[in-house]
Formats: sequence, C-alpha cells, structure tokens
Amino acid sequence: MSHEIMDEFDSGVAKGFSRALFAVRNIDRQISHSEGEDIYKVGKNNLYNIKKDFLHEIYGEIMKERDGEISEIHKK
Repeated sequence: MSHEIMDEFDSGVAKGFSRALFAVRNIDRQISHSEGEDIYKVGKNNLYNIKKDFLHEIYGEIMKERDGEISEIHKK
C-alpha cells in the first residue's frame, strides 16, 4: 500500500473508534446512580440479563452512529 492509502486507512480507523466511543458516551449519559434496584438485591441470575441488556444498548447506539455516518457519506 502506498503512504497516502495508509494515511487514509488510519484516518478511517481513527474516525471509526471515535464514533464508537461517542456512542458509548451516549449510553453513559443515560445511566443514573439513583435508578433501579440495589445490585446486591438483583441476584446472579438477573445479573446476566442486565449485562446483556447493557451490551445490547451499546451495540444499538454504535449501529445508530454507523448508520448516521454512512448516510452522511452517501449525501456527499
């Protein structure tokens, strides 16, 4: 690969990571310390579901960011 192509690739990778981190920050803003039950009262069985729900929210937010970026690229 030429140096110019590598710079473009590196730039794309950096932007991808930046958008993923932005999506995670969006989820972080939605978390409240006062919401929900005390984690110790939830139980181990429900903890799995909580973790999976949390990951699903992060995944959804990243997909939303990705789709927004793809839409912007196609508009150009």
